[in-house]
Amino acid sequence: MIEKVNPKSLNDLGDKYFNGINNEKNIEVAYTYYKQAADVGNPLGLYNVGKYFIEKKEYKLAIEYLQKAMACGYTKANLKLASMAVLGEGFHKNKKKAFKFVLDAAKQNDTFAYNQVASYYLLGIGCKKDTKKAWEYYQKSADLNNIEGMYQLGLLYLESTKNKSNPETALHWLDKAAVSGLKNAMIELKKIYSLPHPYFLKKSKGFLQEMIFYYDELLAKTGELESLKSVSISYYEGTQATKQNFEKSIIYFKKLMDLDEVLGYYGMGVSLLYGQGILQNSLQAKNYLEISAGRGYQKAMTRLGDLYRMGINIDIDFELAKTWYFEAAKQNDPDALMNLGLLHYRKQINNSSFELAFQYMENASKKGYFQAYYWMGIFYDKGIGCDSNFSLAEKAFQRAIQLGSLGALYKYAVLLFEKAESKTLKPKKQQIAYSTANEMFLKYVLDPQHSQSNSAYSMVYLAEMYENGKGVMESKRISRYWFELAAESGLSRAMVKMYQILQDTEYFSAYDWLQKAVKNEDDGEAFYEMGLLYYDLNSYIAKDLKKARAYFESAAKLKWKPAFEKLMMM
Repeated sequence: MIEKVNPKSLNDLGDKYFNGINNEKNIEVAYTYYKQAADVGNPLGLYNVGKYFIEKKEYKLAIEYLQKAMACGYTKANLKLASMAVLGEGFHKNKKKAFKFVLDAAKQNDTFAYNQVASYYLLGIGCKKDTKKAWEYYQKSADLNNIEGMYQLGLLYLESTKNKSNPETALHWLDKAAVSGLKNAMIELKKIYSLPHPYFLKKSKGFLQEMIFYYDELLAKTGELESLKSVSISYYEGTQATKQNFEKSIIYFKKLMDLDEVLGYYGMGVSLLYGQGILQNSLQAKNYLEISAGRGYQKAMTRLGDLYRMGINIDIDFELAKTWYFEAAKQNDPDALMNLGLLHYRKQINNSSFELAFQYMENASKKGYFQAYYWMGIFYDKGIGCDSNFSLAEKAFQRAIQLGSLGALYKYAVLLFEKAESKTLKPKKQQIAYSTANEMFLKYVLDPQHSQSNSAYSMVYLAEMYENGKGVMESKRISRYWFELAAESGLSRAMVKMYQILQDTEYFSAYDWLQKAVKNEDDGEAFYEMGLLYYDLNSYIAKDLKKARAYFESAAKLKWKPAFEKLMMM
């Protein structure tokens, strides 16, 4: 009884059956509810009965009920009748009649009718084409925050500025539609910034990329698949448009996984593997990566190789790592090819060979993989699986640097320094090699992403070049500066040098550096220098041959040659 006197409930129930919402679709049952609402004069009920008869193709009855709904001021009925008039359903095709229906609805301030009237004016449906009138109606719709109206108005403004005029007004309305959730507006804005519009030709590439990413992320939030993929990877890897953000990448990987997309399983797997944006869980990571790998996703195979090669919370198994890398390598994954090369180079698998290490690394480099170029530089320098070749090593390091390898910058600088030291270059070329190495060491040290260890060694190289005027003006002051920075970075070799620099003028500071160097327990020179302190007479430490011998023996174990000579004399 309640349903019979409550038109809203009757219409809601009808909708469930008409559209099959949480019920099996049954328009006949839907009709019984709609009809009860219509019988008490409910405009929506009248409209829904008309909709039912359209579905049944009983157009005369449909028109009868829609006209009753229209008479009650239900403007949605106007729009439905207009559509029937255009299609010739229950009417002879009559565009003028259709235009009158939508115009009457627009007079009642229906925003959907505003859009319909505007589109009729644009296309000349039942009226003369009139862009100005279309503009006016889209403006009315947009002013009432109708997303279609905002979108269409934005397009009209955009069309009027298609050359070099300022498109800001167009962007304003398109952005409002996009922020309100209209996908077409988001897509249009991505296109505007991607092409870009002539107005933006002077804008920076970074600005344009940021705007493209902004609308791509709006699209991703609607569940649009390709945008979900690109945004998840952008947050995971980081781009010029957005900083790396593992917490956000996890959000989008989860959405992809909910859609049973392979990238979602891969993303969640690799995030769990390394604890990026989520607590590390190698077992769960393995499960997700195996799902992804099972569907042929080569990056997942490579990460499974990493899992077993690095032993991330599981037992290291180089052979199993090789198996996964090999599967990915079959699909020409450059990361997998490189890692196969490293397994052979490091002799971590059965039947390893330097020749195969070189072949795999070469194939990876041919795919343009910057880390492979880094290793090719090392292989050519050391003659791993190939003849040692300075020129090819140099080219490999240069290519790696071009592709963004910071490690290659350091290795190339060392290569140039050692080449200059070898005395195989003519004096002018030798000085150029030193000078270039100096610039590269400095650039490496100043890069915030540098390795602390390699940075300290770079400082020592810089110090030695200034100490002896190699490729730069000789400067003991600058040399000491770099030795001290290297020592403060924890490099025992530099600590010993600071001792040697200061021992005649600032003994206690010098001695502090030597004590720190000895604590590292891996610097033969530091033990040797400490042995000399106890071996020779000096003003600060009493001669003690027993202690001197102990230090010399420690230095000898670390193969410091002068220590052997001292021991033979004692």
